[in-house]
Amino acid sequence: MHSHFCLFVLPHQSNNVLNKMLCLNIFRQCKKISPYLSSLQLQLINHVARKSSTYKRSQLSVPHTDHLLSVKKDLFEQRTELSDSEWQELRNNLISKYKHISYSNVDAIILGLCGGTDQLSLAKSYVHYLRECGLEPNLASFGRLLRIYNSTYHKRGVNDASLTPEEKQDILDIYAKLRERYEILDASTCENLIYGLVCTKEWQMGVDLLNMSKLTSTPSIGAYTELTVKAFAKSELNIGWNLLEETVAQGKEPKCEAYSAYLQYVAQEPLTLQCNLEKLFAFWEKYELIITANVAKCITEILNNNLHNAELSQIDAQGKCNQCKVHMRTVTITDAEYAKLSNSFLNKVLIRNDVFQKSTPEEVEHFKRYVTKTAPYDCVIDGLNVAYSMGTKKPAKFLASLLANVVKHFKNQGKHVLVLGRKHMNNWPKDSMFYIRKNASLFLTSNLSQDDPFLLYATLKSGQSTDFFSRDMMRSHAFLLGNELRNIFRHWQQVHQYSLITQTDNGRIIVKEPTRYLLCTHKVQDTWHVPYKQSYSPNPAELFEVPESWLCIKFK
Repeated sequence: MHSHFCLFVLPHQSNNVLNKMLCLNIFRQCKKISPYLSSLQLQLINHVARKSSTYKRSQLSVPHTDHLLSVKKDLFEQRTELSDSEWQELRNNLISKYKHISYSNVDAIILGLCGGTDQLSLAKSYVHYLRECGLEPNLASFGRLLRIYNSTYHKRGVNDASLTPEEKQDILDIYAKLRERYEILDASTCENLIYGLVCTKEWQMGVDLLNMSKLTSTPSIGAYTELTVKAFAKSELNIGWNLLEETVAQGKEPKCEAYSAYLQYVAQEPLTLQCNLEKLFAFWEKYELIITANVAKCITEILNNNLHNAELSQIDAQGKCNQCKVHMRTVTITDAEYAKLSNSFLNKVLIRNDVFQKSTPEEVEHFKRYVTKTAPYDCVIDGLNVAYSMGTKKPAKFLASLLANVVKHFKNQGKHVLVLGRKHMNNWPKDSMFYIRKNASLFLTSNLSQDDPFLLYATLKSGQSTDFFSRDMMRSHAFLLGNELRNIFRHWQQVHQYSLITQTDNGRIIVKEPTRYLLCTHKVQDTWHVPYKQSYSPNPAELFEVPESWLCIKFK
Protein backbone atom coordinates (compact mmCIF):
# COMPACT_ATOMS: atom_id res chain seq x y z
CA MET A 1 0.00 0.00 0.00
CA HIS A 2 1.02 3.55 -0.63
CA SER A 3 1.25 5.80 2.35
CA HIS A 4 -0.57 9.13 2.09
CA PHE A 5 0.29 12.41 3.69
CA CYS A 6 -2.29 15.25 3.77
CA LEU A 7 -1.35 18.85 4.51
CA PHE A 8 -4.18 21.28 5.31
CA VAL A 9 -3.63 25.03 5.53
CA LEU A 10 -6.50 26.46 7.55
CA PRO A 11 -7.69 30.07 7.30
CA HIS A 12 -7.16 32.55 10.09
CA GLN A 13 -9.45 32.04 13.06
CA SER A 14 -11.18 35.41 12.59
CA ASN A 15 -13.46 34.16 9.83
CA ASN A 16 -15.32 31.51 11.76
CA VAL A 17 -18.03 30.78 9.18
CA LEU A 18 -15.48 30.15 6.42
CA ASN A 19 -13.39 28.06 8.87
CA LYS A 20 -16.37 25.94 9.69
CA MET A 21 -17.35 25.29 6.09
CA LEU A 22 -13.81 24.44 4.95
CA CYS A 23 -13.07 22.15 7.87
CA LEU A 24 -16.31 20.23 7.53
CA ASN A 25 -15.71 19.85 3.79
CA ILE A 26 -12.19 18.56 4.51
CA PHE A 27 -13.66 16.12 6.99
CA ARG A 28 -16.17 14.78 4.44
CA GLN A 29 -13.48 14.34 1.77
CA CYS A 30 -11.15 12.62 4.17
CA LYS A 31 -13.88 10.18 5.21
CA LYS A 32 -13.86 8.96 1.61
CA ILE A 33 -10.12 8.17 1.77
CA SER A 34 -10.17 7.05 5.39
CA PRO A 35 -8.87 3.57 4.56
CA TYR A 36 -5.58 5.20 3.57
CA LEU A 37 -5.27 7.49 6.59
CA SER A 38 -3.86 6.67 9.89
CA SER A 39 -6.02 6.79 12.99
CA LEU A 40 -3.98 9.74 14.24
CA GLN A 41 -4.63 11.74 11.07
CA LEU A 42 -8.39 11.17 11.32
CA GLN A 43 -8.42 12.18 14.98
CA LEU A 44 -6.60 15.39 14.11
CA ILE A 45 -9.12 16.24 11.34
CA ASN A 46 -12.08 15.41 13.62
CA HIS A 47 -10.62 17.63 16.32
CA VAL A 48 -10.18 20.63 13.96
CA ALA A 49 -13.70 20.26 12.58
CA ARG A 50 -15.22 20.06 16.05
CA LYS A 51 -13.21 23.02 17.29
CA SER A 52 -14.21 25.14 14.30
CA SER A 53 -17.90 24.33 14.68
CA THR A 54 -17.97 25.25 18.35
CA TYR A 55 -15.67 28.28 18.18
CA LYS A 56 -17.43 31.52 19.09
CA ARG A 57 -15.92 34.79 17.98
CA SER A 58 -15.60 37.27 20.81
CA GLN A 59 -18.00 40.13 20.28
CA LEU A 60 -16.74 43.67 19.85
CA SER A 61 -17.85 45.96 22.58
CA VAL A 62 -20.02 48.17 20.41
CA PRO A 63 -22.49 50.35 22.26
CA HIS A 64 -26.11 49.95 21.35
CA THR A 65 -28.15 53.04 20.73
CA ASP A 66 -30.12 52.25 23.88
CA HIS A 67 -26.91 52.24 25.93
CA LEU A 68 -25.85 55.67 24.67
CA LEU A 69 -29.34 56.96 25.31
CA SER A 70 -29.09 55.76 28.89
CA VAL A 71 -25.76 57.61 29.22
CA LYS A 72 -27.51 60.69 27.87
CA LYS A 73 -30.39 60.34 30.30
CA ASP A 74 -28.25 59.64 33.36
CA LEU A 75 -25.68 62.34 32.74
CA PHE A 76 -27.41 65.10 30.77
CA GLU A 77 -31.01 65.18 31.98
CA GLN A 78 -31.85 68.40 33.79
CA ARG A 79 -28.27 69.64 33.26
CA THR A 80 -27.22 72.73 31.33
CA GLU A 81 -23.50 72.23 31.77
CA LEU A 82 -20.93 69.80 33.14
CA SER A 83 -17.68 70.52 34.90
CA ASP A 84 -14.40 70.05 33.06
CA SER A 85 -13.68 66.94 35.12
CA GLU A 86 -17.07 65.44 34.22
CA TRP A 87 -16.51 66.08 30.52
CA GLN A 88 -13.01 64.61 30.77
CA GLU A 89 -14.28 61.50 32.52
CA LEU A 90 -17.08 60.99 29.95
CA ARG A 91 -14.69 61.47 27.03
CA ASN A 92 -12.10 59.02 28.38
CA ASN A 93 -14.77 56.50 29.38
CA LEU A 94 -16.30 56.40 25.88
CA ILE A 95 -12.92 56.04 24.17
CA SER A 96 -11.70 53.28 26.46
CA LYS A 97 -14.94 51.32 26.68
CA TYR A 98 -16.15 51.25 23.07
CA LYS A 99 -13.99 50.15 20.17
CA HIS A 100 -15.86 52.17 17.57
CA ILE A 101 -15.24 55.40 19.49
CA SER A 102 -11.84 57.07 19.11
CA TYR A 103 -10.23 60.45 19.54
CA SER A 104 -11.32 61.34 16.00
CA ASN A 105 -15.08 60.88 16.56
CA VAL A 106 -15.70 61.09 20.30
CA ASP A 107 -16.45 64.83 20.24
CA ALA A 108 -19.08 64.48 17.51
CA ILE A 109 -20.68 61.58 19.42
CA ILE A 110 -20.86 63.58 22.64
CA LEU A 111 -22.34 66.57 20.83
CA GLY A 112 -24.83 64.17 19.23
CA LEU A 113 -25.93 63.22 22.73
CA CYS A 114 -26.51 66.94 23.35
CA GLY A 115 -28.65 67.16 20.23
CA GLY A 116 -31.96 67.94 21.89
CA THR A 117 -33.45 71.38 21.37
CA ASP A 118 -33.23 72.02 25.13
CA GLN A 119 -29.55 71.17 25.32
CA LEU A 120 -27.80 73.95 23.44
CA SER A 121 -26.27 75.13 26.72
CA LEU A 122 -24.87 71.65 27.31
CA ALA A 123 -23.37 71.54 23.82
CA LYS A 124 -21.81 74.97 24.29
CA SER A 125 -20.43 73.82 27.63
CA TYR A 126 -18.67 70.89 25.96
CA VAL A 127 -17.20 73.03 23.17
CA HIS A 128 -15.98 75.48 25.84
CA TYR A 129 -14.32 72.57 27.65
CA LEU A 130 -12.58 71.47 24.45
CA ARG A 131 -11.24 74.94 23.78
CA GLU A 132 -10.06 75.29 27.37
CA CYS A 133 -8.10 72.07 26.85
CA GLY A 134 -6.61 73.39 23.63
CA LEU A 135 -8.59 70.86 21.58
CA GLU A 136 -10.07 72.10 18.30
CA PRO A 137 -13.42 70.55 17.27
CA ASN A 138 -13.24 68.81 13.88
CA LEU A 139 -15.66 69.20 10.95
CA ALA A 140 -18.06 66.56 12.26
CA SER A 141 -18.16 68.18 15.70
CA PHE A 142 -18.78 71.64 14.25
CA GLY A 143 -21.52 70.09 12.10
CA ARG A 144 -23.29 68.67 15.16
CA LEU A 145 -23.06 72.01 16.96
CA LEU A 146 -24.49 73.91 13.99
CA ARG A 147 -27.42 71.48 13.78
CA ILE A 148 -28.14 72.06 17.47
CA TYR A 149 -28.13 75.82 16.88
CA ASN A 150 -30.60 75.29 14.03
CA SER A 151 -32.93 73.12 16.14
CA THR A 152 -32.93 75.72 18.90
CA TYR A 153 -33.56 78.51 16.40
CA HIS A 154 -36.65 76.74 15.05
CA LYS A 155 -37.96 75.85 18.48
CA ARG A 156 -37.64 79.41 19.76
CA GLY A 157 -39.70 80.83 16.91
CA VAL A 158 -37.64 81.48 13.75
CA ASN A 159 -37.02 85.18 14.26
CA ASP A 160 -34.07 87.48 14.75
CA ALA A 161 -34.28 87.08 18.53
CA SER A 162 -34.28 83.28 18.48
CA LEU A 163 -30.58 83.07 19.26
CA THR A 164 -28.51 85.45 21.36
CA PRO A 165 -26.00 87.76 19.65
CA GLU A 166 -23.20 85.63 21.13
CA GLU A 167 -24.71 82.45 19.70
CA LYS A 168 -25.09 83.99 16.25
CA GLN A 169 -21.53 85.24 16.39
CA ASP A 170 -20.32 81.77 17.27
CA ILE A 171 -21.97 80.45 14.09
CA LEU A 172 -20.33 83.17 12.01
CA ASP A 173 -16.97 82.49 13.64
CA ILE A 174 -17.24 78.79 12.78
CA TYR A 175 -18.10 79.72 9.19
CA ALA A 176 -15.16 82.14 8.92
CA LYS A 177 -12.75 79.64 10.45
CA LEU A 178 -13.73 76.82 8.09
CA ARG A 179 -13.70 79.02 4.99
CA GLU A 180 -10.26 80.28 5.91
CA ARG A 181 -8.97 76.76 6.55
CA TYR A 182 -10.45 75.03 3.46
CA GLU A 183 -10.66 76.38 -0.08
CA ILE A 184 -13.38 73.86 -0.97
CA LEU A 185 -15.70 72.34 1.64
CA ASP A 186 -17.33 68.94 1.27
CA ALA A 187 -21.09 68.73 0.71
CA SER A 188 -21.86 67.61 4.27
CA THR A 189 -19.95 70.53 5.80
CA CYS A 190 -21.59 72.96 3.37
CA GLU A 191 -25.01 71.71 4.44
CA ASN A 192 -24.19 71.97 8.15
CA LEU A 193 -23.02 75.55 7.63
CA ILE A 194 -26.24 76.35 5.75
CA TYR A 195 -28.23 75.07 8.74
CA GLY A 196 -26.22 77.41 10.95
CA LEU A 197 -26.17 80.48 8.69
CA VAL A 198 -29.96 80.60 8.27
CA CYS A 199 -30.07 81.49 11.97
CA THR A 200 -28.09 84.69 11.29
CA LYS A 201 -28.28 87.84 9.22
CA GLU A 202 -25.62 86.41 6.89
CA TRP A 203 -27.91 83.63 5.66
CA GLN A 204 -27.38 84.52 1.99
CA MET A 205 -23.83 83.14 2.19
CA GLY A 206 -25.61 79.80 2.39
CA VAL A 207 -26.58 80.15 -1.29
CA ASP A 208 -22.88 80.18 -2.22
CA LEU A 209 -22.36 77.10 -0.06
CA LEU A 210 -25.25 75.39 -1.82
CA ASN A 211 -23.47 75.92 -5.13
CA MET A 212 -20.17 74.73 -3.64
CA SER A 213 -21.78 71.51 -2.41
CA LYS A 214 -22.76 70.67 -6.00
CA LEU A 215 -19.07 70.08 -6.75
CA THR A 216 -19.14 66.86 -4.74
CA SER A 217 -22.80 65.93 -4.32
CA THR A 218 -26.43 66.84 -4.94
CA PRO A 219 -27.72 69.21 -2.23
CA SER A 220 -30.33 67.71 0.05
CA ILE A 221 -33.95 68.76 0.21
CA GLY A 222 -33.25 69.95 3.76
CA ALA A 223 -30.62 72.46 2.61
CA TYR A 224 -32.92 73.80 -0.12
CA THR A 225 -35.83 74.08 2.31
CA GLU A 226 -33.84 75.94 5.00
CA LEU A 227 -32.68 78.58 2.52
CA THR A 228 -36.04 78.89 0.76
CA VAL A 229 -37.89 79.42 4.03
CA LYS A 230 -35.37 82.07 5.09
CA ALA A 231 -35.55 83.87 1.74
CA PHE A 232 -39.34 84.19 1.87
CA ALA A 233 -39.25 85.14 5.55
CA LYS A 234 -36.89 88.00 4.62
CA SER A 235 -39.06 88.99 1.62
CA GLU A 236 -36.27 88.04 -0.79
CA LEU A 237 -38.75 86.68 -3.32
CA ASN A 238 -36.34 86.32 -6.22
CA ILE A 239 -33.98 84.17 -4.16
CA GLY A 240 -36.87 82.12 -2.80
CA TRP A 241 -38.35 81.45 -6.24
CA ASN A 242 -34.96 80.62 -7.73
CA LEU A 243 -34.44 78.07 -4.95
CA LEU A 244 -37.88 76.54 -5.54
CA GLU A 245 -37.18 76.23 -9.27
CA GLU A 246 -33.79 74.70 -8.56
CA THR A 247 -35.30 72.24 -6.09
CA VAL A 248 -37.61 70.88 -8.77
CA ALA A 249 -34.84 70.91 -11.39
CA GLN A 250 -32.83 68.65 -9.07
CA GLY A 251 -35.71 66.15 -9.11
CA LYS A 252 -36.82 66.93 -5.55
CA GLU A 253 -40.30 67.64 -4.22
CA PRO A 254 -40.38 70.99 -2.33
CA LYS A 255 -41.35 70.58 1.30
CA CYS A 256 -44.43 72.10 2.94
CA GLU A 257 -42.32 74.55 4.99
CA ALA A 258 -41.17 76.32 1.82
CA TYR A 259 -44.75 76.91 0.66
CA SER A 260 -45.87 77.92 4.16
CA ALA A 261 -43.13 80.56 4.35
CA TYR A 262 -44.26 82.03 1.04
CA LEU A 263 -47.89 82.00 2.14
CA GLN A 264 -46.97 83.88 5.32
CA TYR A 265 -45.45 86.58 3.13
CA VAL A 266 -48.49 86.57 0.83
CA ALA A 267 -50.90 87.00 3.75
CA GLN A 268 -49.18 90.27 4.73
CA GLU A 269 -49.73 91.78 1.28
CA PRO A 270 -53.52 91.86 0.67
CA LEU A 271 -53.25 94.18 -2.34
CA THR A 272 -51.12 91.69 -4.25
CA LEU A 273 -52.68 88.57 -2.73
CA GLN A 274 -54.30 87.26 -5.91
CA CYS A 275 -51.24 87.91 -8.07
CA ASN A 276 -48.89 86.22 -5.60
CA LEU A 277 -51.13 83.20 -5.09
CA GLU A 278 -51.69 82.72 -8.82
CA LYS A 279 -47.92 82.72 -9.30
CA LEU A 280 -47.72 79.86 -6.80
CA PHE A 281 -50.61 78.01 -8.47
CA ALA A 282 -48.94 78.39 -11.88
CA PHE A 283 -45.73 76.92 -10.40
CA TRP A 284 -47.65 73.87 -9.15
CA GLU A 285 -49.33 73.51 -12.54
CA LYS A 286 -46.05 73.77 -14.48
CA TYR A 287 -44.36 71.02 -12.48
CA GLU A 288 -47.54 69.05 -11.62
CA LEU A 289 -46.81 69.25 -7.90
CA ILE A 290 -49.38 68.07 -5.35
CA ILE A 291 -49.43 69.99 -2.06
CA THR A 292 -50.31 68.65 1.39
CA ALA A 293 -53.46 69.10 3.42
CA ASN A 294 -51.63 71.50 5.77
CA VAL A 295 -50.71 73.81 2.89
CA ALA A 296 -54.25 73.58 1.53
CA LYS A 297 -55.62 74.55 4.94
CA CYS A 298 -53.31 77.56 5.08
CA ILE A 299 -54.46 78.72 1.62
CA THR A 300 -58.10 78.31 2.58
CA GLU A 301 -57.69 80.42 5.72
CA ILE A 302 -55.85 83.20 3.89
CA LEU A 303 -58.42 83.36 1.09
CA ASN A 304 -61.47 83.25 3.32
CA ASN A 305 -59.98 85.88 5.64
CA ASN A 306 -59.70 88.16 2.61
CA LEU A 307 -63.25 87.47 1.42
CA HIS A 308 -62.22 85.24 -1.45
CA ASN A 309 -63.94 81.90 -1.95
CA ALA A 310 -62.08 78.64 -1.23
CA GLU A 311 -64.05 75.43 -0.81
CA LEU A 312 -63.07 71.81 -0.28
CA SER A 313 -64.21 69.68 -3.19
CA GLN A 314 -63.89 66.41 -5.09
CA ILE A 315 -63.82 65.58 -8.79
CA ASP A 316 -66.23 62.95 -10.11
CA ALA A 317 -65.48 60.21 -12.64
CA GLN A 318 -66.39 62.50 -15.53
CA GLY A 319 -63.96 65.18 -14.30
CA LYS A 320 -66.58 67.56 -12.89
CA CYS A 321 -66.02 69.58 -9.71
CA ASN A 322 -68.63 68.87 -7.04
CA GLN A 323 -68.59 72.52 -5.90
CA CYS A 324 -68.64 74.70 -9.02
CA LYS A 325 -69.88 71.97 -11.43
CA VAL A 326 -67.19 72.93 -13.95
CA HIS A 327 -65.38 70.19 -15.88
CA MET A 328 -61.63 69.92 -15.50
CA ARG A 329 -59.46 70.80 -18.46
CA THR A 330 -58.64 67.88 -20.74
CA VAL A 331 -55.04 66.86 -21.32
CA THR A 332 -53.96 67.99 -24.78
CA ILE A 333 -50.83 67.25 -26.79
CA THR A 334 -50.26 69.34 -29.92
CA ASP A 335 -49.43 67.71 -33.24
CA ALA A 336 -45.96 69.25 -33.07
CA GLU A 337 -45.33 67.82 -29.59
CA TYR A 338 -46.56 64.41 -30.66
CA ALA A 339 -44.39 64.40 -33.75
CA LYS A 340 -41.35 65.32 -31.68
CA LEU A 341 -42.09 62.56 -29.17
CA SER A 342 -42.71 59.93 -31.83
CA ASN A 343 -39.62 60.82 -33.86
CA SER A 344 -37.34 60.92 -30.82
CA PHE A 345 -38.56 57.67 -29.32
CA LEU A 346 -36.87 55.37 -31.82
CA ASN A 347 -33.37 56.72 -31.26
CA LYS A 348 -33.61 57.44 -27.53
CA VAL A 349 -35.41 54.33 -26.36
CA LEU A 350 -35.76 51.60 -28.97
CA ILE A 351 -32.30 51.66 -30.56
CA ARG A 352 -30.15 51.28 -27.45
CA ASN A 353 -27.54 48.76 -26.34
CA ASP A 354 -29.61 47.37 -23.48
CA VAL A 355 -32.49 46.71 -25.89
CA PHE A 356 -30.20 44.82 -28.24
CA GLN A 357 -28.83 42.83 -25.31
CA LYS A 358 -32.32 41.35 -25.00
CA SER A 359 -33.12 41.44 -28.70
CA THR A 360 -31.25 41.88 -32.02
CA PRO A 361 -31.08 44.59 -34.68
CA GLU A 362 -32.61 42.06 -37.08
CA GLU A 363 -35.62 41.52 -34.80
CA VAL A 364 -36.11 45.27 -34.40
CA GLU A 365 -36.05 45.73 -38.19
CA HIS A 366 -38.45 42.81 -38.65
CA PHE A 367 -40.83 44.37 -36.13
CA LYS A 368 -40.65 47.80 -37.78
CA ARG A 369 -41.54 46.24 -41.14
CA TYR A 370 -44.44 44.36 -39.51
CA VAL A 371 -45.81 47.58 -37.98
CA THR A 372 -45.52 49.42 -41.30
CA LYS A 373 -47.48 46.60 -42.93
CA THR A 374 -50.26 46.15 -40.35
CA ALA A 375 -50.61 49.55 -38.62
CA PRO A 376 -52.34 51.79 -37.68
CA TYR A 377 -53.80 50.13 -34.60
CA ASP A 378 -56.48 51.35 -32.24
CA CYS A 379 -54.86 49.61 -29.27
CA VAL A 380 -51.55 47.80 -28.65
CA ILE A 381 -51.59 45.15 -25.91
CA ASP A 382 -48.63 43.87 -23.90
CA GLY A 383 -49.69 40.22 -23.96
CA LEU A 384 -47.60 38.82 -21.12
CA ASN A 385 -48.17 41.87 -18.95
CA VAL A 386 -51.92 41.31 -19.30
CA ALA A 387 -51.68 37.55 -18.83
CA TYR A 388 -49.67 37.86 -15.64
CA SER A 389 -51.91 40.62 -14.20
CA MET A 390 -53.69 38.09 -11.99
CA GLY A 391 -50.52 36.26 -10.92
CA THR A 392 -47.50 34.69 -12.59
CA LYS A 393 -48.11 31.16 -11.30
CA LYS A 394 -51.44 30.63 -13.00
CA PRO A 395 -51.71 27.73 -15.51
CA ALA A 396 -51.23 28.50 -19.20
CA LYS A 397 -54.94 27.88 -19.85
CA PHE A 398 -55.87 30.73 -17.47
CA LEU A 399 -53.22 33.09 -18.91
CA ALA A 400 -54.32 32.51 -22.50
CA SER A 401 -58.02 32.87 -21.63
CA LEU A 402 -57.40 36.15 -19.79
CA LEU A 403 -55.50 37.61 -22.75
CA ALA A 404 -58.22 36.45 -25.15
CA ASN A 405 -60.84 38.21 -23.00
CA VAL A 406 -58.91 41.48 -23.18
CA VAL A 407 -58.70 41.17 -26.97
CA LYS A 408 -62.43 40.47 -27.01
CA HIS A 409 -63.06 43.63 -24.94
CA PHE A 410 -61.57 45.81 -27.70
CA LYS A 411 -62.81 43.65 -30.59
CA ASN A 412 -66.39 44.19 -29.38
CA GLN A 413 -65.75 47.92 -29.79
CA GLY A 414 -64.67 47.36 -33.38
CA LYS A 415 -61.04 48.19 -32.69
CA HIS A 416 -57.99 46.98 -34.59
CA VAL A 417 -55.67 45.45 -31.98
CA LEU A 418 -52.00 44.44 -31.96
CA VAL A 419 -50.92 41.90 -29.34
CA LEU A 420 -47.22 41.70 -28.48
CA GLY A 421 -45.92 38.56 -26.85
CA ARG A 422 -43.12 36.00 -26.71
CA LYS A 423 -42.62 32.95 -28.91
CA HIS A 424 -43.23 30.55 -26.03
CA MET A 425 -46.87 31.65 -26.11
CA ASN A 426 -47.21 29.38 -29.18
CA ASN A 427 -47.35 26.56 -26.62
CA TRP A 428 -50.44 28.02 -24.92
CA PRO A 429 -53.86 26.35 -25.43
CA LYS A 430 -54.75 26.41 -29.12
CA ASP A 431 -58.36 27.60 -28.76
CA SER A 432 -57.43 30.86 -26.99
CA MET A 433 -54.44 31.50 -29.26
CA PHE A 434 -56.61 30.82 -32.33
CA TYR A 435 -59.10 33.46 -31.11
CA ILE A 436 -56.30 35.97 -30.54
CA ARG A 437 -54.77 35.35 -34.00
CA LYS A 438 -58.17 35.62 -35.67
CA ASN A 439 -59.22 38.86 -33.94
CA ALA A 440 -55.92 40.72 -33.57
CA SER A 441 -52.54 41.15 -35.18
CA LEU A 442 -50.02 39.09 -33.21
CA PHE A 443 -46.26 39.65 -33.10
CA LEU A 444 -44.16 37.28 -31.00
CA THR A 445 -40.60 38.27 -30.18
CA SER A 446 -37.78 35.99 -29.06
CA ASN A 447 -38.08 34.72 -25.52
CA LEU A 448 -35.39 37.12 -24.25
CA SER A 449 -36.76 40.29 -25.84
CA GLN A 450 -37.81 43.40 -23.98
CA ASP A 451 -41.49 44.15 -24.61
CA ASP A 452 -41.98 47.78 -23.60
CA PRO A 453 -39.96 49.51 -26.37
CA PHE A 454 -41.81 47.45 -29.02
CA LEU A 455 -45.16 48.29 -27.39
CA LEU A 456 -44.47 52.03 -27.25
CA TYR A 457 -43.02 52.18 -30.75
CA ALA A 458 -46.08 50.49 -32.29
CA THR A 459 -48.44 52.75 -30.33
CA LEU A 460 -46.65 56.00 -31.19
CA LYS A 461 -46.22 54.96 -34.83
CA SER A 462 -49.99 54.45 -35.16
CA GLY A 463 -50.90 58.05 -34.34
CA GLN A 464 -52.44 60.26 -31.64
CA SER A 465 -55.64 58.25 -31.30
CA THR A 466 -53.96 54.92 -30.49
CA ASP A 467 -54.07 53.51 -26.95
CA PHE A 468 -52.02 50.79 -25.25
CA PHE A 469 -52.76 48.21 -22.58
CA SER A 470 -50.19 47.55 -19.83
CA ARG A 471 -49.69 47.87 -16.08
CA ASP A 472 -46.09 49.06 -16.52
CA MET A 473 -45.55 52.74 -15.65
CA MET A 474 -42.65 53.02 -18.15
CA ARG A 475 -40.52 55.07 -15.73
CA SER A 476 -37.17 54.05 -17.18
CA HIS A 477 -38.28 54.86 -20.71
CA ALA A 478 -39.69 58.23 -19.65
CA PHE A 479 -36.40 59.06 -17.91
CA LEU A 480 -34.39 58.42 -21.08
CA LEU A 481 -36.38 60.99 -23.04
CA GLY A 482 -35.08 64.02 -21.10
CA ASN A 483 -37.06 66.68 -19.22
CA GLU A 484 -39.01 68.28 -22.07
CA LEU A 485 -40.00 65.07 -23.83
CA ARG A 486 -40.61 63.32 -20.51
CA ASN A 487 -43.44 65.72 -19.66
CA ILE A 488 -45.00 65.24 -23.10
CA PHE A 489 -44.61 61.47 -22.76
CA ARG A 490 -46.27 61.46 -19.32
CA HIS A 491 -49.28 63.42 -20.60
CA TRP A 492 -49.56 61.13 -23.60
CA GLN A 493 -49.26 58.06 -21.37
CA GLN A 494 -51.94 59.34 -18.98
CA VAL A 495 -54.59 59.66 -21.68
CA HIS A 496 -53.71 56.51 -23.63
CA GLN A 497 -52.89 53.78 -21.10
CA TYR A 498 -55.39 51.08 -20.19
CA SER A 499 -54.76 48.43 -17.55
CA LEU A 500 -56.57 45.46 -16.07
CA ILE A 501 -58.22 45.81 -12.68
CA THR A 502 -59.54 42.25 -12.32
CA GLN A 503 -61.40 39.39 -13.95
CA THR A 504 -64.66 38.18 -12.41
CA ASP A 505 -65.59 34.54 -11.83
CA ASN A 506 -67.70 34.47 -14.99
CA GLY A 507 -64.76 35.67 -17.10
CA ARG A 508 -65.80 39.32 -17.44
CA ILE A 509 -62.86 41.70 -17.22
CA ILE A 510 -62.90 45.07 -15.46
CA VAL A 511 -60.64 47.58 -17.17
CA LYS A 512 -59.12 50.77 -15.80
CA GLU A 513 -59.58 53.41 -18.48
CA PRO A 514 -57.26 56.40 -18.95
CA THR A 515 -57.99 59.65 -17.15
CA ARG A 516 -58.44 62.30 -19.81
CA TYR A 517 -58.36 65.46 -17.67
CA LEU A 518 -55.58 67.26 -15.80
CA LEU A 519 -54.71 65.84 -12.39
CA CYS A 520 -52.71 68.88 -11.29
CA THR A 521 -53.45 72.47 -10.31
CA HIS A 522 -55.07 74.39 -13.17
CA LYS A 523 -57.56 77.13 -13.96
CA VAL A 524 -60.88 76.60 -15.74
CA GLN A 525 -62.64 79.82 -16.74
CA ASP A 526 -62.22 81.98 -13.63
CA THR A 527 -61.83 79.16 -11.09
CA TRP A 528 -58.68 77.44 -9.86
CA HIS A 529 -58.69 73.79 -8.87
CA VAL A 530 -55.84 72.67 -6.60
CA PRO A 531 -55.44 68.97 -5.69
CA TYR A 532 -53.85 68.02 -2.38
CA LYS A 533 -52.78 64.89 -0.48
CA GLN A 534 -52.66 64.13 3.23
CA SER A 535 -48.90 64.03 3.81
CA TYR A 536 -45.59 64.92 2.20
CA SER A 537 -43.72 62.30 0.18
CA PRO A 538 -40.28 63.09 -1.27
CA ASN A 539 -40.76 60.68 -4.18
CA PRO A 540 -44.45 60.57 -5.08
CA ALA A 541 -45.62 57.63 -7.20
CA GLU A 542 -46.60 58.35 -10.80
CA LEU A 543 -49.79 56.35 -10.99
CA PHE A 544 -52.16 58.79 -12.72
CA GLU A 545 -54.59 58.36 -9.84
CA VAL A 546 -57.24 61.06 -9.41
CA PRO A 547 -56.51 62.95 -6.17
CA GLU A 548 -59.33 62.49 -3.68
CA SER A 549 -59.22 66.06 -2.33
CA TRP A 550 -59.26 69.39 -4.16
CA LEU A 551 -59.61 73.09 -3.42
CA CYS A 552 -62.08 75.00 -5.57
CA ILE A 553 -60.89 78.62 -5.54
CA LYS A 554 -62.57 81.69 -6.94
CA PHE A 555 -61.18 85.17 -6.39
CA LYS A 556 -63.69 87.93 -5.76
